[in-house]
Amino acid sequence: MTPHRILNLNALSTAACAVGMLATRRALHLFFGLQTPMLLDVVALGLLAYAAALSVVARRQTVDRSTLMAFAIVDGLWVAGSAVALFLFWANFSPVARVLVIAVTLAVEAFATLQYRAARTARDLPGSAV
Repeated sequence: MTPHRILNLNALSTAACAVGMLATRRALHLFFGLQTPMLLDVVALGLLAYAAALSVVARRQTVDRSTLMAFAIVDGLWVAGSAVALFLFWANFSPVARVLVIAVTLAVEAFATLQYRAARTARDLPGSAV
């Protein structure tokens, strides 16, 4: 899979997740034990911004290895943050919320791995375009 395709798929799935969060904002926060949807709204807006960044980079003629690595690191941080959130707030999350977090975490980990592999297997020198 090409770096451009990986980034485009990541952008589409990230945007879909954000739109889903915003579309279900009246009920979703309750599954996470939150009083208001504000935190999830902020996360959704951040995801839309991240999806836009992924999309902009995917449209470039070339993608730098360092850019792929940066996206892989950010996605890896999301995975780590999700693990911490599950550990700290397991009792607050409903079973539905737990499944949602785990499912999204697995998808993000897949993108992080694909981006990392694309950056590592590029034939160019580190920092060059792929």
